Amino acid sequence: MEAIKLENLSFSYNGQNLNNGIHNINLSVKEGECVLLVGTSGCGKSTVLRAINGLAPYFYEGKLEGEVFLMGKSAKKIRFENKSKICGSVFQNPRSQFFYLNTSSEIAFGCENQGLSQKEIEKRVNESIKLFRIDNLADRDILKLSGGEKQKIAFAGIYASRPDIYVLDEPSANLDLDAIKDIKAIIKKIKEEKKTIIIAEHRLYYLMDIVDRILYMDKGEIVEEFTLDEFKKLSSKELRKRGLRAPDYRMLKKEAFNITKKKSDFDEKLILKDITCQYKKSRFKTLNIKECQLPLHEKIAIIGHNGAGKSTFVNGFCGMNKNVKARVYKDGKLIPLRKRVRESFEVFQEVNHQLFTNSVEEEVSLGSEDNTGKNKLELLSSLGLKDFLDTHPMALSGGQKQRVAIASALYSGRRMICLDEPTSGLDYRQMDKVAGLLDTLQSKVDLTMVITHDLELILKTCTYVLHIENGQLVEEYPLDKEGREKLFSFFDYEK
Repeated sequence: MEAIKLENLSFSYNGQNLNNGIHNINLSVKEGECVLLVGTSGCGKSTVLRAINGLAPYFYEGKLEGEVFLMGKSAKKIRFENKSKICGSVFQNPRSQFFYLNTSSEIAFGCENQGLSQKEIEKRVNESIKLFRIDNLADRDILKLSGGEKQKIAFAGIYASRPDIYVLDEPSANLDLDAIKDIKAIIKKIKEEKKTIIIAEHRLYYLMDIVDRILYMDKGEIVEEFTLDEFKKLSSKELRKRGLRAPDYRMLKKEAFNITKKKSDFDEKLILKDITCQYKKSRFKTLNIKECQLPLHEKIAIIGHNGAGKSTFVNGFCGMNKNVKARVYKDGKLIPLRKRVRESFEVFQEVNHQLFTNSVEEEVSLGSEDNTGKNKLELLSSLGLKDFLDTHPMALSGGQKQRVAIASALYSGRRMICLDEPTSGLDYRQMDKVAGLLDTLQSKVDLTMVITHDLELILKTCTYVLHIENGQLVEEYPLDKEGREKLFSFFDYEK
């Protein structure tokens, strides 16, 4: 039986460039099959998923042409509120699908909407919590979870609803390697249950022993189809040509990266002392770092597992978290908090939180004191955003939104730029462009910090690593040969 069938499907978003949609999509997905959609950011992957789960055109307004069939029934004949029984979705930004502040209540939400008994709801919630190994996240405040932890809650909630079709849009976007292993195990479990899965992803390596077919999209169309074996035979050059990430981390170790910095090269630096964070009603410190160094005019990768305290560290440095206490010195002189706030710009992990205006051009200009617009179009063009100047930022794909936020940071003129997962929704080409922009930025600002789980980005551009776990500094090191070996070890490369 065909679980999903798309016939001559086209969709264009209202008030947007007509190219920013999908065109004449014909696709058949068998029941129990796992299909992976790949392609550059903005190629139409998310739009295909939105057409399947009904968000386009019910939430994302636009013109839909063609037919969508789910489990053999026309989507036009399925009431929108009943689609969740057939089709469950996990979005790139998990918070956009939350309705409760309590994690256990959120997992139960879909079951409650289906009118299940309290006994059955409790059973399903407990099964999801056990399967996902998230006992430590039960009955927690969602707002206090890390991005990766929120993604796990979103996935658990969908699993509890028991849909026939799983629609996954960048499910690994904000996860560390351990969390990705958990998600991989869950997707395998779902497939073993003969459920149908369609995934849009940029991170490919964790899916290479799960998916049955890979569909490559470009400019809103499906242009190539691969079996898993055919896809694995593509060379690094062929993958890069298509703008795709490495499906196997062993490719990265074979590639040459021009990083030769040694610790003695880092002469100018900021010294941070007594960095602590303790929230009210908590007996434990979220951060407790005695001292660390931040080399100036370098690109510092901040690594660690989800919930390690990376975002708290950066938020505190930028003055965004008043619970963080720290003393920051340059050349032996204390830098006041007010000055750090004035000279810092942070790109958030959940980028929707900092998109405020009605157009991309307005958004990029918002935090800048440059009224002339000099270099703005050049910057937007370099990030592939020139064609979306008048587009509302919230109508863009996740990767495009991320690039708008990065453009705002680069155009702000601030001296200390901090980015939280800047490439989580980006394909290889855009990641490479971000790396190039960070290289350019290095000479224009005093400090660049990047919180990231993206090994490719770190290898491409970063020169120094700060490793934080459980709120404490594990180690800091330059990315020389020895440093790269430590980095591959952290990313569990050999395994």
